[in-house]
Amino acid sequence: MVTEEQLAALDLTLWLGSTERAAEVEFSNQSTISRRHHKVLRQFGIELKRTKRELEVSGDLQLLDLERQVHQMARLKRRLGLRLQAPFWLQNSPGVVPPEGWTMNPQRVDLNCTDPVTLLREHVLDACLATPTQIPDNRDDLFILKLHNRPIELTLLNRNNQSESELADSFQWSLERGNLQLKLMPFLPASCRERSQEWFEELLTINQPERNKTMTLRPSRHSGQSFHMAYLTPEMRVAQPLPWLVDQNFEPYIYTEHLVVLAQHANEPAMLALIESLQQQIGQ
Repeated sequence: MVTEEQLAALDLTLWLGSTERAAEVEFSNQSTISRRHHKVLRQFGIELKRTKRELEVSGDLQLLDLERQVHQMARLKRRLGLRLQAPFWLQNSPGVVPPEGWTMNPQRVDLNCTDPVTLLREHVLDACLATPTQIPDNRDDLFILKLHNRPIELTLLNRNNQSESELADSFQWSLERGNLQLKLMPFLPASCRERSQEWFEELLTINQPERNKTMTLRPSRHSGQSFHMAYLTPEMRVAQPLPWLVDQNFEPYIYTEHLVVLAQHANEPAMLALIESLQQQIGQ
């Protein structure tokens, strides 16, 4: 009912959040992408809307879904134009390099995919590297492969080029007084930001008694400073620009990188090639 180019224009726009980014992946221009995806909207009588900074289509999507399945099978069989969503921190040098026939989202610090599994189920994506917070409880239709585990460590961000001892002292002083700020990296998906915020609030709650004890102490040389911290894996730390120090006094959380594909496609040659490639690059 619509051409591969036309449907790709719509689905890439949904995936990447704008016609500009879709054009970047398609080696096209913004006006061409816009013209193509509007043809799909008219053909299926649906609308494209932005809600909470995300794009989504609305209306009767049954025919669109069937068309997407046909186009996805064409990508799988030809092993061409396949779409892999990967987080920014895994695209950093040396970074993940997908096998031939696969395309990743552009490596942009401000670009993250909030719900890649839904896009996978809608046949917009062919595979995704998803965080634990993005994987739903209902997963019978999914093939989920654990690739590696990494520590999520409390990371002190050294904005003022302090020595290691000064940075640790500044953090402890700020922690005792609740004078901390959580830095949420722009490349983190919304669900990861929410989890980091939960851990940060737990950290402040645990140290509340200590803050009560120190309320009457004289201000130190750290008075007036704003101290930043973050919860990051080693790969995430490399992807952010500030010098840092891992606080070894706090037990790290465990982060697991997952590859997620539709179970019905797990044995396709294109998927097997992707699995083998990712296991060699980032698997254990």
